Amino acid sequence: MKDKILFVTKGGEQCDEGFSYALELAKTLNVTIETLIMQPTNLTVQFEDIMAAAAFAEAGDLKTMKEIMECEQKTCREKLNSRIAELARKAEETEITMVCHTSEGDVAAAIKAFLKERPNIDMVLISPSFSQNKKTFDLKKLLKNISKPIVHISRPAAAEI
Repeated sequence: MKDKILFVTKGGEQCDEGFSYALELAKTLNVTIETLIMQPTNLTVQFEDIMAAAAFAEAGDLKTMKEIMECEQKTCREKLNSRIAELARKAEETEITMVCHTSEGDVAAAIKAFLKERPNIDMVLISPSFSQNKKTFDLKKLLKNISKPIVHISRPAAAEI
């Protein structure tokens, strides 16, 4: 069985952040990539849609509010699926085998559960998309619970002129 790298990223616009590094590492080590995309529990991203849904809810029109929220969530899922397809195309171009999975909830718990199901994963790569908000991702908690090597990919420093 071929060794694997687990690349963990947030779903959304920045889900491919750090993916090129994961691809190059997989190519160098001759391993496959398992990608775990963490979806937010609430997929709504458009502020206007949230406000419109709230206005309908206040007016007592719960049916319209629900329709707005479902439409927005469907749009978010479609965007996520297209981003996953884009990541798969990049992996295919470099002849790296990649499998995508999605999960919701706590990042550390999702990674721990994922590794429990797949013991042949040798390393965990954490996308830079998790470095923005320390409340959504606790690296110390992850290090306490997982015995695999963990690499948190950082963003390149901005050049100052």
